[in-house]
Amino acid sequence: MPSRYISQLTPGCAVYVDENGVHVPYIYLGLDGSGNARLLRHYAVVAKRMHSAKVAHYDGCEADLWMENEQTGFLSRFDAATINALEPTTICMSDYTLNEGGTVEYPEITRRCMALSYKELGYGGSETDKSFLAALQTYYNTTNANTARIGRSSDETAVYWWMRSGYSASQFRLVNGNGSADGGNAASGSYWQRPAISVAPATIVSDEGADSIFLLPEGRRTYWEINATALLGSSAQRPKKAKLMIAETSITEAEYQVSNNAKDAAPVWVNCQNGGVCELANTAKETDAYELGVKIHAKSGVHTGHVGEPVLIVEKEGS
Repeated sequence: MPSRYISQLTPGCAVYVDENGVHVPYIYLGLDGSGNARLLRHYAVVAKRMHSAKVAHYDGCEADLWMENEQTGFLSRFDAATINALEPTTICMSDYTLNEGGTVEYPEITRRCMALSYKELGYGGSETDKSFLAALQTYYNTTNANTARIGRSSDETAVYWWMRSGYSASQFRLVNGNGSADGGNAASGSYWQRPAISVAPATIVSDEGADSIFLLPEGRRTYWEINATALLGSSAQRPKKAKLMIAETSITEAEYQVSNNAKDAAPVWVNCQNGGVCELANTAKETDAYELGVKIHAKSGVHTGHVGEPVLIVEKEGS
């Protein structure tokens, strides 16, 4: 299946994520201010209060803990590969509890899973978050901002859903059933949670040209492959033995081959371990001199994996 990074997708497309064996649609909102990919669940999940008390403080509130919990909370829906693909990202919240006078402050916290903010939904506000409203408008094929913000339960019923931004000292902001913004008592269980997740930008997804795009977190483990042939010079005398040295960074597996007629139409390749010595029994060549080369096939579980320039120490015939 052709694949690409999630960061290469067009904001506003649907990406299907595995939740307990069921592929659930998410909206790709684009990259956030930290450079991570943000996905918003298409359907709201459950009606659930934000805080056990009437306090509009998101960090550590009941909803915040539920979203981040891998055992019994929202993240328990994902397998280990998907959990590993989630990337902690910096988000902002408007907080009315830090000053007794009710002055709003905007502390930053780091989360993998979160409710969206007032600013992220394009209402405005003083948070430093990035607005994702344009992606929502693309997804729902509408120029109407409020229409793009409407959340629905799995039966397509419009619901009121929470934001993480405070509305007052005792109320969080929420999205009304018509997509406009309002506030709700932090301890009310009448409004819905609609989680967003932060995904590492180099996580693999199926090709954008396909009918449906799927998150492929397992693909991160073996996707980065290095296939190359390095030519390392000529020798008038036949190289009969070679020691290979090559620097590896984040390489999970590698296979190297050495040849003393690397420019021939059909070179003779001999397997050689990194740091090891191999015999070069070949005596034929189509070129004027013997041509040394190293063939590299390596894999890495991260996109930063690489190998350095190979070095061969050779013993020549007659020496």
